[in-house]
Amino acid sequence: MNFQQKARHIPCANCGQHTKKGGRAAFRLLEHTADMGIEAVAPTCDELFVQAAKALLSILAGQGRAFGDVQERTIEVTAGDMEELLVVWLNELLFMIQARGLWPLDMAVVRIHAGALEMRLRVVPLAANPEREIKAVTYHHLLVTHRHGQWRARVYLDL
Repeated sequence: MNFQQKARHIPCANCGQHTKKGGRAAFRLLEHTADMGIEAVAPTCDELFVQAAKALLSILAGQGRAFGDVQERTIEVTAGDMEELLVVWLNELLFMIQARGLWPLDMAVVRIHAGALEMRLRVVPLAANPEREIKAVTYHHLLVTHRHGQWRARVYLDL
């Protein structure tokens, strides 16, 4: 199983592959000349933020190098709208991995609304740096929409 497939299998406490509404949560990676994009879709906003995080993890890879005692962490972020909230959340997750050396095993949204996100994670220390460096999550072509019962997000990462 490659790293992208492993990241897709990180469990989420509040969501599954199929939901009661019949939707399917997923993500795909988008190529760009200097960056890499993420496009995530999900039947709920909670699942959308989890799928975007899984995509970020699949780009970083390195998940096979995590070891040690499992710790619980809570990440709380605020922003002016849902688009900014997605960027702030992913940058905070990136900081936790690259600066604090913690890799998420699973995650669950505690609460989310237009101005705030609280995410509970179970993490383990990394044995080594992730295989790929991401400098930042950008606002380039940023999009978060909700149409016809489906949430969709697009965000680009500066590699």
